[in-house]
Amino acid sequence: MTESRTTFWGRRIGYNEGKRKQARAQKMKRGVKSVLRWFKRRGWILSVLLIAAGVALWTNRFYVQRFNPMDLRHLRYIDIEGNRMLSWEDIIQNAQVEPGMLMSEVYPDSIEKMLIQVPLIRSVHVKKHFPSSMSITLEESKAIASFFDGGKATVYSERGIPLPLSKSTALRLPIVEAESVNEIKPICKFLAEMQKVDPSQYALVSQVGWSEKDRAFEVFFRDVEFHVLYPSAGWDAELFSMYDMVKAGFPQDLRCAGEVDLRYAGFAYVRNFDKRCANG
Repeated sequence: MTESRTTFWGRRIGYNEGKRKQARAQKMKRGVKSVLRWFKRRGWILSVLLIAAGVALWTNRFYVQRFNPMDLRHLRYIDIEGNRMLSWEDIIQNAQVEPGMLMSEVYPDSIEKMLIQVPLIRSVHVKKHFPSSMSITLEESKAIASFFDGGKATVYSERGIPLPLSKSTALRLPIVEAESVNEIKPICKFLAEMQKVDPSQYALVSQVGWSEKDRAFEVFFRDVEFHVLYPSAGWDAELFSMYDMVKAGFPQDLRCAGEVDLRYAGFAYVRNFDKRCANG
């Protein structure tokens, strides 16, 4: 009479299931014996090598901690986009990078900070690419205004930074009044926004300054005899289109006007009429 075997939970183990369990146990024993035979013949060599490697790593742990895989990679390609006035060599020199340097020594943030200091660069974005290249995408500054001091002309960018451009270029730009040169940065920012929103209006500007009395930008245009007051902030398309609508809608009134005030949103005030032409 055969002995009836059961699992831990009391379930009876059948004949076929018992045979399968025995086969699995035998297979496991054979596998363990095979591993032990292999270790006895060759496995001890691997163990010795692992122990030796561990001792070597521990002995040289200072150098292992300083190991950087990026030291094995070198900068090979530099792609530059957006440069018109600046040459490839000018940008590389100011970025203080060169092909062949270690990729671990290329820091995009530092390169951006160095390039943004160049007057001819308005914005810049630097990115590293795996395995060994870097891209520099920049937007060059635009000449937005000029200032004349005696016979010397200075051209300014949108950020109010002097640009190394000629006097002939300065003559084609809006001229900043001498009394307003201390406000050159906000003036350039205002003119840059005008150029962006309404290029045709910007093209007609001949002179611009800052009125401390009115706390506004005072703009003179080439095609009219009056000046226009723009607010110190909040420039948008509606503001610049307001001037175009007033100019087109009230030509007779503006013919005798001395000032158009656009400082108040949605309103335009015409002041200082010339009494000699008020009656036509």
